[in-house]
Amino acid sequence: MVSTLPIAGIVLLLDLILVKPSTEDIGLFIVCIAMVLIGFTVFLYGVDWGINDVGESVGSEISRRKSRLFMIAVVSLISFLVTIAEPDVGVFATQVTSLFEGISRNALVYSIAAGVAVFLIIAACRIVFKFSLRILLTIGYLAVIAMAVFTPSEFLGIAFDSGGVTTGPMTVPILLSLGIGICSVGKFRNELDGFGMIGLASVGPIIALLILGLVSGSGDVSGGGGAEYEPYIPDTFERLSKSFLDSLTSVIYAVVPLMVFFAVFQRMFLKYSWNSVIHMVEGVLMAGSGIVIFLTGIYTGFIPVASGLGAELADDPVILAFLGALLGILVAIAEPAVEILAGRVEKSSGGNINRKAVRYVISAGVGIFVAIGMIRICVDFDLLWIVVPGYALAIILMWVGDRDMIGIAFDAGGVSTGPMSVAIISSMYTSIASVKYVGTEAVINGFGMIALIALAPILFLEAFSIYIRIMKARENGQAQ
Repeated sequence: MVSTLPIAGIVLLLDLILVKPSTEDIGLFIVCIAMVLIGFTVFLYGVDWGINDVGESVGSEISRRKSRLFMIAVVSLISFLVTIAEPDVGVFATQVTSLFEGISRNALVYSIAAGVAVFLIIAACRIVFKFSLRILLTIGYLAVIAMAVFTPSEFLGIAFDSGGVTTGPMTVPILLSLGIGICSVGKFRNELDGFGMIGLASVGPIIALLILGLVSGSGDVSGGGGAEYEPYIPDTFERLSKSFLDSLTSVIYAVVPLMVFFAVFQRMFLKYSWNSVIHMVEGVLMAGSGIVIFLTGIYTGFIPVASGLGAELADDPVILAFLGALLGILVAIAEPAVEILAGRVEKSSGGNINRKAVRYVISAGVGIFVAIGMIRICVDFDLLWIVVPGYALAIILMWVGDRDMIGIAFDAGGVSTGPMSVAIISSMYTSIASVKYVGTEAVINGFGMIALIALAPILFLEAFSIYIRIMKARENGQAQ
């Protein structure tokens, strides 16, 4: 959690210099920093306490029963519960439908959920029946590239961003544990094969929304600029209470159905004792409480301040690029889901892949691509010319790098786009778009940053996997 303090310090310093906030606003932001630190700590402890173990147990039971229908039913239900209730998905859907009058919020959310469900079923079948992850990802992203060429420009960034917002702080630990649990049953299984579920789950929403974009056409774009967050509420207590109630409501919708599902599954299929069920409930409630505190701090303090900074710096591309790179590095290091992924990688590899190495490679990639995104919004560069070559390169690198790193690399693309990224970088981005552009141009330029943040870790970890493959080849040569 020490990694969050430099981000907060930089944002606060820039806010003091550029925006000149009141003493009350400064005090509120400091309180929000403390809430983010405390909430993150409680959340991670709750994940270790009650989510990781039950996720692995569910995955193991799915694989052990060897029933395709049972596996499809369980995976579909989990994906539905997680995606519909994911706070990031709700915020994203509200932003999009406020700009596209012809698209309903429910249609967008259910399209995303359907995409996640279909590709999670594919991901589970891939582990059980030992399908090639390389082939599945190649087919998936070739389909994405083909459809992206024909999708209306104003829908392109939205579609690619949707792949990142689906993998939020509640989703990541469940999918990681589920994949590893499925992989743990059977002879000669490599636990690293359990990675890749998040990567495949991220493809589904992109394809679903690209199809929605092709069917809907350009749509009706409302007047005004890019996506905007709600302004400050005058009273400090009202700001905190509103954010707290919004966060609490979102997390309750996410936690309660999952908790009920896990409890029923533990009693009916795993035959766990009530003590084990209570232990799970305690862990889930702890994780949920941490997320409520974390999100309250993010939505009350970080999002409004970051939006204000974006508006102030909209006409300075050099500073934006430098600041974007710095914030990208720090945000990736501080992202809760990145820490969870890195820890699972280290554990599953028996310590051969260090968690710090995974975090630093991800953060370097995110920093560079955030800088590219800031330059893009200043010069009005087409997102298509970045994401299409980027994913084409990702496909090529996937076939020449280390096989065990494929799932890790694509999972990293999903976990890097959590609440810290949305709160700081995406808020700045949409604020810049609302200042520099209007109407359709604001929509085209206001979305796409989450997509770039998701692409960066994939490319950088795949490049890192080539180095790992070379090192393995040298070790095998020396052993012979």
